[in-house]
Amino acid sequence: MSSLPKLTLYTQVDCVFCEIMKSKLDDWGYSYDIINISEDLSKRAWLRLQNHRTVPQLYWNEKHLNKVETSMLTKEILEAEINYDDYIGGVENFG
Repeated sequence: MSSLPKLTLYTQVDCVFCEIMKSKLDDWGYSYDIINISEDLSKRAWLRLQNHRTVPQLYWNEKHLNKVETSMLTKEILEAEINYDDYIGGVENFG
């Protein structure tokens, strides 16, 4: 079982960059929930409220993680965005 935090990935149908993001996350050993905004219109509206106009969008605990182009995202950039001091691991926090 991974000790890495579980992420949330917002995607849509036929998104090449979403597939690239999934591949990177898989290669780096991250687990993630996928929310397809083509099917979940409330999540699409939420992304718009966050001022996103494209996918993929990657979040952890309501923190936006991919602040660079998908092709430029590295594991080091991703991990710099994650605050491991707040991560307790293993148990989801429902608060």
